[in-house]
Amino acid sequence: MPEMAYRSGYRSSTSRAVMAITTALVVMIVLGIVFVLLNANQANMIVDFVLDVGRWLTRPFANLFQMDTVDQAVLVNWGIAAVVYLFIGSALARLARG
Repeated sequence: MPEMAYRSGYRSSTSRAVMAITTALVVMIVLGIVFVLLNANQANMIVDFVLDVGRWLTRPFANLFQMDTVDQAVLVNWGIAAVVYLFIGSALARLARG
């Protein structure tokens, strides 16, 4: 029986780790969206870092939908990326939970 409890704890901690990573990725993307929409100073080191990470994470979704403005394109394409990451991360966490 103790081994069963160990496996359950391991699965639970793996699931939590997957969700923590997923949350961090989604937060970076959403923060990037907010920075773009609010015209944050891209010369700022934090803003520049968040936007770089956001661009890298959303690269597969770049120009998924063509919009009239950059703000609209970032909102839609990066928003879709955030939802996809959240969906995949949640599914992986559920699988890890067993």
